Amino acid sequence: MKRLIVLFAIFMSASLFGQTADQFYNSGLDKHSRKDYAGAISDYSKAVQLDPLLSIAWYNMAAAKLTLEDYSGAVDAYTKSIELKPNDAEALYNRGVAKEGLQKYREAIEDYIRAIQIDSTHAGAWFNRGSLKITLRYYEDAITDLSKAINLNPKNPDAFYNRAEARRLTFDYYGAISDYSRDIDMNPKDVYAYINRGMCKSSLKDFSGSVNDFSGAIEIDPGLLSAWYNRGVARYALEDYAGAIADFTKTIELSPNLTAAYNNRGLSKYSLKDLPGAIADYTKAIGLDPSSSKAYLNRGVAKQNAGDKTGACEDWKKAGELGEKEAFKLIEEFCGK
Repeated sequence: MKRLIVLFAIFMSASLFGQTADQFYNSGLDKHSRKDYAGAISDYSKAVQLDPLLSIAWYNMAAAKLTLEDYSGAVDAYTKSIELKPNDAEALYNRGVAKEGLQKYREAIEDYIRAIQIDSTHAGAWFNRGSLKITLRYYEDAITDLSKAINLNPKNPDAFYNRAEARRLTFDYYGAISDYSRDIDMNPKDVYAYINRGMCKSSLKDFSGSVNDFSGAIEIDPGLLSAWYNRGVARYALEDYAGAIADFTKTIELSPNLTAAYNNRGLSKYSLKDLPGAIADYTKAIGLDPSSSKAYLNRGVAKQNAGDKTGACEDWKKAGELGEKEAFKLIEEFCGK
């Protein structure tokens, strides 16, 4: 899930509250603009020591701390700024961002609510509140907030991506596909939009479409494990077993200990009647995960077809011990009592 991390501005003022505070504040602004955040914080701190009512110094100090990911310090400074200017939607919004950094998600939502109450057109607050609701699993509420964010700022691809995530998690695959597509239109290199759109298409059994999306992800990032693996799964569903084997082989190159890749490559080899190759892959899967009931079940099937009834029955017995109910049917049919 993506977030609008921060939306703050450095506020300047022509009328400050004291010559010395003025000097420190302006020095802080200069350092801030040169990305010397630690130096800026030091000067803002001196300014508010001399004039604790200088709200813009508290605000900018908070902004610098937020940039440095000092979330606790940012919350404290924004709180001082808000005490002095209670209706400052930007300060409330950015304090919410800082609270997110502290994983205080419900408190962050409260700040976004207050920001929206003050400024109902604050697209960032709608976006962040909606994104947080996904984290908290309030998916329908998230869709509502993100839709409002999109209405206010239809050029934010992340809002479409996050609404797609919420829709995917509520099994609205068509709606999710539409939103991932809008994201991709604006951000053609968004590899995870391709991956997740492909997953939605697979859920709708549009395996040709999912293969295209996983291929698009691979073009963007050839080292992305999930793209190779999921394309292999989709190709297997399309009975493109040779293509599936190639994708699972690449998956194994990227992650040599991924049990599922060996098991699925074994299934693909079995479908091409490469029984020794299938048995070898199932054996590797079992070596990596001795609790893999599916690998035992599948190896038993391959052994049965290879004429090794004893080996097949031993594997099905082990699969049954591991909780694979299908194994008992095979034992009854092929192994006797």
